[in-house]
Amino acid sequence: MARDEVIRIRIDAEDKQNLTEMYAQRGSTISQAVRTFLKGELQAYRSAVDVFDAIMASADQKIAASSLPEPSIDEINDFVARIRAERAQQAVLG
Repeated sequence: MARDEVIRIRIDAEDKQNLTEMYAQRGSTISQAVRTFLKGELQAYRSAVDVFDAIMASADQKIAASSLPEPSIDEINDFVARIRAERAQQAVLG
């Protein structure tokens, strides 16, 4: 992939010097470290979205297979409130 875009950031001169030396000792550069970090962020985002999509697809399949109606927002909110109340009660009882 061509590296044809530039991101500019401001950083303290001493921090830049320390990072430059640190990455040079590792055989790398600040630019490479930032590229690696940003690619990791993109991958983490994609992974989270992929997991969410898989969960939703699984839920859709289960709903379709069960022939049950999809719950309403109010039913979901009531369910969550009941679970929270039960957990709060369990925490009190220890």
